[in-house]
Amino acid sequence: MAKAISSIPLSRIRRVELYINKSERTLAEIKEATGADYIINGGLFEGTKAVCHLKAAGKVWASDPYTYWGYAWDTGPDMVLEGVPAPGKLNYICCVCLLRGGKAERLIYGSDLAGHRQRTAMGLKGGNLCLYCSTDGATPEELQAELQAKGWDSAVMLDGGGSSQCDMDGQVIDASRKVHNLVCVYLKKEEGDPMSNKKIVCLDPGHGPDTVNGSPDGSYKEKEFTWDLYERLKTILEGRGVKVVGTRTENAKPSLTARAEASNAAGADCFISIHTNAAGNGGWYDARGLEIYTSSGPMTAPRNLLATDLINAFHAAGVVLRSTPIVHNLDLTVLAKTDAPAVLIEYGYHTSKEDVALLNDTAYRDKLAQATADGVCKWLGVSAADTSDPTPWYAEDQEWVKTMGLADGTRPEDSCTRAETWTMLRRLYEAIKAGK
Repeated sequence: MAKAISSIPLSRIRRVELYINKSERTLAEIKEATGADYIINGGLFEGTKAVCHLKAAGKVWASDPYTYWGYAWDTGPDMVLEGVPAPGKLNYICCVCLLRGGKAERLIYGSDLAGHRQRTAMGLKGGNLCLYCSTDGATPEELQAELQAKGWDSAVMLDGGGSSQCDMDGQVIDASRKVHNLVCVYLKKEEGDPMSNKKIVCLDPGHGPDTVNGSPDGSYKEKEFTWDLYERLKTILEGRGVKVVGTRTENAKPSLTARAEASNAAGADCFISIHTNAAGNGGWYDARGLEIYTSSGPMTAPRNLLATDLINAFHAAGVVLRSTPIVHNLDLTVLAKTDAPAVLIEYGYHTSKEDVALLNDTAYRDKLAQATADGVCKWLGVSAADTSDPTPWYAEDQEWVKTMGLADGTRPEDSCTRAETWTMLRRLYEAIKAGK
């Protein structure tokens, strides 16, 4: 069983294509032929024909008597969730809408999509295109709950079962079925583009699905925390133009040596292993705070300079640190066998009541991910701002709403509240009434 999830900044996307597989090629053959950076199976089909609403490059391949929520776009960076068919857009796709405005949508699907089966989905989250493929088996309701918990703003379930397959920046899920259509994502790669020579960070979500480490009262599980923080950190780093390589998928547990080898094979610039700590004899204990392990001194070595930049970022964020926050341990395999400067971060003690309360808190996890990204980017020499594109795709529209007095143009990536929507609608009405 395997699961692959990618979060791609819309500002880094050159084009999103709905590839119609008329020659019945395999996913690997299509990826090689197109050069797509990310590819995942698309909408529903029966035999050689698509079903539901599907339009690719201006041609309608499937239609339905009813309108459904789906994704529509011309090039890709302009992708939005809207009612499809969308006649004014060159591309659109729908299947089962899972989330809209961050909230669970009422699910409407037939018996052929029910039950526990492999799942594929696409969505939007905070200015990122999100792609999801899993062979674990889930119902539509379970998939909806999982993506909502991950904070996706919107999501549409695509075809699943034996059709579920992807190749997303090294995350590969194979399938023998040759599907009707696929979603292909192409990144910007112009000469001098920072993504063409971007830094590589290897993230290692500690342990795996069978790990029992956790708090004495059972309220906290280290395996859940490490994977969740990995996903949060991956999204932030990729948004800053850093390539992220993971040592495992969600339900895998590679050996410690295999984790180091994954970093070495990727040619990573640095390696970050994500963990939480324990102390005492199985019950609650008073030891608490974050600490970072490296293999050895001196403190001028790159691994220890990385650890120092991380500690400084955590301190600035107000994270509780151990009295000696950097510790050397040459016996840790992931540190000793990794070619790149490597650190193992113990984000707190799951045997401390105070730390567990924080580690279970979503806002605190965001703080930890942000501080980790700040420290890593400081060491890499990458700007803390999103360096992927100095001019966002919405810049012209942002200036227009400010000029028209409809909005102040701030917080472009945030969700819009109902109150803000009411205000903008009233301002728009007044502008139209005034003949502007």
